[in-house]
Amino acid sequence: MRVSLLTPEQMERYRKCVADIDIPDHEKDELIGIVAQIMAHFVDAAFGETSEQFILSARENGAFPSSAECGKLGDIPEKQRVDLGYEGASNIREP
Repeated sequence: MRVSLLTPEQMERYRKCVADIDIPDHEKDELIGIVAQIMAHFVDAAFGETSEQFILSARENGAFPSSAECGKLGDIPEKQRVDLGYEGASNIREP
């Protein structure tokens, strides 16, 4: 027995969307199910709830910064303002 992510009402709605595709109905249903699984995986990934994310989180080493902190820039003092003239920036084009 196969579990479906979609309700019967949703399946009927999506069957109407693929009605013009020239393949047997059971293949259309299979394709609808595959697309639903792909979309569910992306939603789970967005919330950090895929099996891969659970495994990696469990294996995370406390000696290293967490992946949530990777790629984030720290705050620059003085409210992130930089004196471009002092830093050597110039808006004059060099020949």
